[in-house]
Amino acid sequence: MSRLLEASIRLKAAIDSLDAAVESRMAKDIGNQSDAAGEVETLKSQLAAVRQDYDKLATATQTVSARLDGAVGQLRLVLDDDREQRQA
Repeated sequence: MSRLLEASIRLKAAIDSLDAAVESRMAKDIGNQSDAAGEVETLKSQLAAVRQDYDKLATATQTVSARLDGAVGQLRLVLDDDREQRQA
């Protein structure tokens, strides 16, 4: 074989090797993007669940706060009545 033909064969092998490497890398990147997209969807659903929990807790907090305010108000009335009876 001539040197030019040998160099051409080696060049073609190198190009084929580079093509294979690029295709492999692209396939990995596509797989990683699919994994990332799946992870994003999972995180979105988890975030939605956390927001629902937060809303429920906020509602419960408001209810408890109102009940505590009512109980404190009743205790103040009882204590004020008790003070008035002692003073009388």
